[in-house]
Amino acid sequence: MDIRSLRYFKAVYEERSLSAAAKRCFVAQPSISAAIAQLEEALKVSLFTRHSKGVTATDNAKDLYPHACKVINDLQALPSLFNTQQSNLDLSISLMPFLSGSLVSQVIKTMLAQVPNLQLNLVDESEQADLRFTCQRYLTSEDIFHPLWEDDYVLAMAPDHALAKQKDISLKQIDGLPFISRTPCDIIESWHYLIHKQGIQVDVRAQVKTEEYALDLVAAGLGISLIPEHSARQRSDICLRPLNDANFKRLVGLAHHKSQSLPNRLLQSILNSKMDLQKALQKQALET
Repeated sequence: MDIRSLRYFKAVYEERSLSAAAKRCFVAQPSISAAIAQLEEALKVSLFTRHSKGVTATDNAKDLYPHACKVINDLQALPSLFNTQQSNLDLSISLMPFLSGSLVSQVIKTMLAQVPNLQLNLVDESEQADLRFTCQRYLTSEDIFHPLWEDDYVLAMAPDHALAKQKDISLKQIDGLPFISRTPCDIIESWHYLIHKQGIQVDVRAQVKTEEYALDLVAAGLGISLIPEHSARQRSDICLRPLNDANFKRLVGLAHHKSQSLPNRLLQSILNSKMDLQKALQKQALET
């Protein structure tokens, strides 16, 4: 295993194509194929699935990618070790309005604590940014995604709501009930399809843009709402109940265009923030 194989692997992972990776690295395609094969043999795993349109990264490749980036970036960063001062890193991050503010804040806190001279500019989702807090379903083939946490969708309701007495709830039980809807919402299409298929109708009393607004209306007793669990777990003025006949999830993380290479210090802080979140969420789960 050598640094060249990791560079070729990184190019294939980001381009999703052996031929495109070969052009990017200015080598013949057989050189790319041979390097990937050698890497797979050295690691005793399969990294890519070949098909007519290119290649698809396996779970092993997804695990290897951040480590390969770290090794490559570490090598590239060696000259900077001898600089007396490290330059500022200006970084813009866009935020989608329906993501958990507390979890996003924890990630940003870790990045600021671990990346020297980091200058952050948080912008709206409609603005251009170096990184995007987003959900997996909004990714394109041009994106590199760094997953951070997974959310289960649950029903949120006021503590004195009739359904709060139950451990879990079926879709039929919410038929005709007052409902607080969120738009945008990453699962809104799947939700509408499912309740329409089941013949369920909810009485939409309000439509809001953020999870915080929806939870405030739920706490006020104006209706129930479908909410990502982690966004509401720390609130004491609402109850959360799972749906026993529906399963909605979302994977949240940071994304950037595949042409953009992240500095090693930033990439490592993202990996560390993921581990910090997992520990915090596991602790919360044990306490509830």
